[in-house]
Amino acid sequence: MMQKRIAIVVCAAAVALSGCAAEVVKGSTSAPLHVAPEARKTVVLNVTGSDTSTKSKDWEAFKGEWRDAMKPAAEAAGMSYSFQDGEAKPTGEPGTLVVVYINDYRYLSAGLRYAVGVMAGNAYVDSKARFVDLKSGAELGERTYNTTSHTIEGIFSPMTSKQLAAICREMVADIAAQ
Repeated sequence: MMQKRIAIVVCAAAVALSGCAAEVVKGSTSAPLHVAPEARKTVVLNVTGSDTSTKSKDWEAFKGEWRDAMKPAAEAAGMSYSFQDGEAKPTGEPGTLVVVYINDYRYLSAGLRYAVGVMAGNAYVDSKARFVDLKSGAELGERTYNTTSHTIEGIFSPMTSKQLAAICREMVADIAAQ
């Protein structure tokens, strides 16, 4: 009987610690993306933003989270991936350049969320992505990707890393969709 209780407690803890999935609110400001088959094999990510965003003390950490989040999303779709710093520019190689512009965000690390819980507040991302043919520089379309955590979810609400992972999966799905 005691072993059953321990098993139930362990299972409940595992479910609770897995956290809630981040919900992405996606909007389209253009027609469906028409990505050529050869451009669906490579994704290059470039992240920039408003002055408020780029001058924030945690901007570099936030950009690092983007860099890290896109890799598994691209790999899961069978795409190669690289990150482009500086001004977004086509490279002449086949692929899709995703130029993410951050309007606003609140960076919340897992450590802070677990340490102070709901007192840490909400993590959020308000972003717009331009999809560009990496070879020619032709615009393929634009989308908004926004997400926010909710303090009601407590320490298990999605922090920035989970939110960016969800956004990157949506971006990759948009590139791969036909």
